[in-house]
Amino acid sequence: MPSIKKLLIQDVEPGDVLAEDVFINRTLFMKKDSILTTKALELLKKKSIKYLSIYYKEKSANPFDFPVSLEDTHINFSDSSLSGNGDEFNFYAILAELDIEIRYGQLLKDEGNIDYLQIIFEDILSNSANKYCLSQLKKWDYHSYLHSIDVFIIGTLFARHLKIEHVEKLALGYLLHDIGKLKIPQQLLQKPGRLTAKEFDLMKKHTLYGEAILKQIGLSDFSYLAKSHHERRNGEGYPESMQINFKAELELLQIIDVYSAITMKRPYRDAMRAADAFSLLYRDEEKYNSILLTEFVDFIGIYPENSIVLLSNGHNALVQKANPQFPTSPRVKCMETNISFHISINNDITILKMVAYQTEDKIELLNLFYNELVSANVENAKKTYLKIVDNFIIEEYFTKIFIPVYQILNLLKMQKAITNTKYEQVVEYMEQLMQQKVDELIENDSYHDHVLILIDDHVQNDYFFKVFIGLIHNNRISPHVMPVHSSLEMILTKLDTQNFSKTCFITNGNTDTLLLSYLPNMYEMPQSKIEKYLIDLIGDNKDNFDFHYLLERFGVLSSTIIH
Repeated sequence: MPSIKKLLIQDVEPGDVLAEDVFINRTLFMKKDSILTTKALELLKKKSIKYLSIYYKEKSANPFDFPVSLEDTHINFSDSSLSGNGDEFNFYAILAELDIEIRYGQLLKDEGNIDYLQIIFEDILSNSANKYCLSQLKKWDYHSYLHSIDVFIIGTLFARHLKIEHVEKLALGYLLHDIGKLKIPQQLLQKPGRLTAKEFDLMKKHTLYGEAILKQIGLSDFSYLAKSHHERRNGEGYPESMQINFKAELELLQIIDVYSAITMKRPYRDAMRAADAFSLLYRDEEKYNSILLTEFVDFIGIYPENSIVLLSNGHNALVQKANPQFPTSPRVKCMETNISFHISINNDITILKMVAYQTEDKIELLNLFYNELVSANVENAKKTYLKIVDNFIIEEYFTKIFIPVYQILNLLKMQKAITNTKYEQVVEYMEQLMQQKVDELIENDSYHDHVLILIDDHVQNDYFFKVFIGLIHNNRISPHVMPVHSSLEMILTKLDTQNFSKTCFITNGNTDTLLLSYLPNMYEMPQSKIEKYLIDLIGDNKDNFDFHYLLERFGVLSSTIIH
């Protein structure tokens, strides 16, 4: 399957296929999936288009053909097959790609900061080894390249703000902190969705690869930045899971690396708003240096909702609502006067600093998610979903999100409180989220059992059936679904090719099951019973989903069926 790559337009070739729509002056100029001809490329160049996202077929076959030892971290600087032109490092052009207006707050309002960074950047690239490494990263994975420059910009300015010594040398370590990703397969770096356990184990090795590469090019003093930027204070990080306090220059990198990663857009997911990113960091505050985290929030000047801030008039205020278009201008409520207003450049009152952050309760977030969905505000719901995504185990996604939301939607539909269009829009979104979770379970491939599920055609697209299948996957049971009208010969062939512990036919009572009754370990189960069982799973202190218990309780074994 081709991945998506963002290339300089001069690197795009006739015959390449666009992976994203091209807009010029907010007008659609060329649609996604268009084949780029020589004439089309010339026209795009005349329109000053510098980059294009194209579908790109990877050259490496199996991700796990790559080395998993550290013996292959050597970079061959004489290998011409890997060399890039290295001249495409226009600092201002790079800044234009980083959405600095909504992610950097006040950082680059001062042109002196831009000049300072540009001088350091050009000085770093005057070294051929540094330039080569960055050029290779750019070719290998464009997002990792942009992320590295993003971390360099924010990290260097924050380190200077904190008056950390040797900032110019640290800047190089920040720029190349992810250089070990040169040794990680492109399929993993560009994979949409969560990595499997095996893939994540391989991904984690980029820290050790990076350490080895930096040592090879003479940066031993800063190789720990590549090795330990995924370590955490509470010991939950990698590669060594050290539960210690780290140097300030590393602890700020640990924070900024996460902030950059989740606020940058990827082809397969939207960027998280800066204010929401800080909420996420505060939710996991025990992982980071909390003092540095608060200083970083003040440094950026974008404050998360529910934070208490000190205003320039000496009053404290609660940040009520982040402003997506102008993130440094949130809506606040003065705690002394109970008056709400927007912070803005036209207002004499400004935010001086963060006083405290009130962590959002996951139940409150879940209720907000419900409200946004039932009001068909899918775009806001997507942003809230990013906040709650790591708060639940997979079964809870089904029992606390997918089932309750569907029930609420159906109630609103019966009361004609939601239009059919909005209803279908939200259900489609929920089914997409459900499929993502199922795909993650399939990729982890930790099954210890297989079952055959026979269904009527109408059941296939039933919402509760999709929930049912997802929960079977979560039980580490692989469900193989077949239409019940398949010939007995086809069903028996399926049974011969896979060792199924049970066969289950989901019925609505209208299908002749005479032939099916002869199948071994065959259970017949009414669709209505499954739906009732799933609804009973909702709420706290409920039993977990158990497929085998469900069969024993509601299913009828074929040997007991009387025709």
